[in-house]
Amino acid sequence: MFDNVPLNTPLDIKFIVETKSGTRIKKPGQIQVTPVSIEFLRSPFELKDELKAMKGAHWHGFDDPPRKIWTVSNCFRNWFQLQSLLGVNVYEWFDQPRKHFEYDRPLMKHQKDMADLGLTYHYQIWGAEMGLGKSLSAFEVMERSEKTDWFWVGPKSALYAIEREFKKWKISDKLDIEIMTYEGLVKRMENWKASNRVPQGIIFDESSRIKNPTAKRTQAAQALADGIRDTWGLEGYVILMSGTPSPKNPTDWWSQAEVAWPGFLREGTHSAFGYRLGIYQKEEGLGGTSFQKLVSWKDTDDKCEICGQYENDHEAVDHKFKACKNEVAYLHERLDGLVVIKHKKDCLDLPDKRYRIIQCKPKPSTLRVAQSLLQAAPNTITGLTWLRELSDGFQYRNKIVGKEKCPVCEGSCITSYWVDPEDSERVFTMTDMLDPKYVETLVKQDFPCFSCNGTGEVNKMERTVKEVSSPKEDALKDLLEENEESGRLVVFAGFTGSIDKVTALCIRQKWNVVRVDGRGWQVRTTDGIKNNVAPLDYWADLEHNPRVVFVAHPKSGGMGLTLTESRMAVYYSNSYETESRTQSEDRIHRIGLDTNKGATIVDLIHLPTDLKVLELLKDNRRLELMSMGSIQACFEGIDDGDTT
Repeated sequence: MFDNVPLNTPLDIKFIVETKSGTRIKKPGQIQVTPVSIEFLRSPFELKDELKAMKGAHWHGFDDPPRKIWTVSNCFRNWFQLQSLLGVNVYEWFDQPRKHFEYDRPLMKHQKDMADLGLTYHYQIWGAEMGLGKSLSAFEVMERSEKTDWFWVGPKSALYAIEREFKKWKISDKLDIEIMTYEGLVKRMENWKASNRVPQGIIFDESSRIKNPTAKRTQAAQALADGIRDTWGLEGYVILMSGTPSPKNPTDWWSQAEVAWPGFLREGTHSAFGYRLGIYQKEEGLGGTSFQKLVSWKDTDDKCEICGQYENDHEAVDHKFKACKNEVAYLHERLDGLVVIKHKKDCLDLPDKRYRIIQCKPKPSTLRVAQSLLQAAPNTITGLTWLRELSDGFQYRNKIVGKEKCPVCEGSCITSYWVDPEDSERVFTMTDMLDPKYVETLVKQDFPCFSCNGTGEVNKMERTVKEVSSPKEDALKDLLEENEESGRLVVFAGFTGSIDKVTALCIRQKWNVVRVDGRGWQVRTTDGIKNNVAPLDYWADLEHNPRVVFVAHPKSGGMGLTLTESRMAVYYSNSYETESRTQSEDRIHRIGLDTNKGATIVDLIHLPTDLKVLELLKDNRRLELMSMGSIQACFEGIDDGDTT
């Protein structure tokens, strides 16, 4: 893009600006391009906000000596935005008519739509809910693109399933597909050499893993996608797929859009995108610092865009109520052309998921222990974690088993800290959150290490688990009995200790277990651990393995798997990750389920913290659905479920 622009040479251009009356007119300007930047030697004042939104934007009016010009980074996204300011239809590629193809495999209409769009536009995000067969559409794109050199990147659990899909659908042996995890991609890019081949296309499976712009895997994905654009141009392919593209908050879209097509979203930084979607207020921090705190998302027109309060609750005395625009809902329109949204309810004739909450009554002794834990907790987060453990029927304990080298000073006994020369009691171990001007006044001094008190050693701790009784155990036994006929049950739990406890309970009840957590996959039976057995094949073999429970952490075993042999998924406990919850629910609710039995999602609620976590997940999911063009403000029917 603009490859032939001469370097270090002033270039006269005409910007398109909009007058107060709404008329679009041309105004003269001048730019100069260097290898690293684009200098706006002369630009209309009306474009100030547009220039500020570009990547690497910097106003040089406060430099020494001052220069009254803007500079931005010389990169794909800024050239894309600059062309728009010059009146070029930069979205022309995404406005072209969609091409239609004929497919030999039995694709459903929505799968054909995704494949058609991928083959037409090449650079896409498929925000299709779980169970809609995105992988098969991607297979068709790879085969029909006539490109043979591909990368496929995804989380470990999804890759395990995708290799089975390659075999199932007999994907063309003409394709040279390199499969890797996101961690593998990071290593690949860290060791990248100029002589390495750039693939013609790449599939990012479960692309929400690259939502954080500062994460190494996001930066690696960006670098490789940029390399495909630079090398292959519009002949290259970059396709991101996720059923949960914005699991934490609406800003999760930004990095994925940048990987797919830099500049499609106007905002040049993740934080600028956040300021558009959210309402922020200035807060004072330590050391004279200040920061912008998120007050509320702009997810309704009924909030004040200054303070985030609803009009009926507006109590501000320093400003009048000013209605904000629902930027979260509008995001769906802004991404149109780059993003394909597919909702399960619109594509599949599946019965709705049924939700049940089983309320397990806590004993008075448990409530007393809970109060004691809250009082003893050093902070709120620790207290909530302890209560979640107690609710599941165990407590983690740290046991001293010896000594080890201090990880802070690495055994030297001395560590450098930042000290305020005017107040020696103000000592800082980190300066990231401090005001840069205040940091310049600090001096570094050596002190005995605070972590080990200058001994060079710290206690070596070993985590142990103390089990206590929980009524969730009896509830789970009842659910095992309820699913005796089908012989399959899926159970998710938020702690390794919970997974251990559930696994042991299932074995005692004469059910075999396929267990998945951060330590890997394992098949456990009443006769012991089975090695050299493919866990998913063991699960799917209903004839020889009549009673099997799939026990997993939602993050480890909740992505890329099909577990439709079970009609029920039980949440012994939840984690705080909305993506893990949303993804894991749909392991049983997808193509292949028994429509007569349907899919039932059960939450075991013991202490109030269980319900608080569930409510948080529900609210995050509401925002995600809104950003995907859905007006429903619910957790896919969870409020309509039965309570037992």
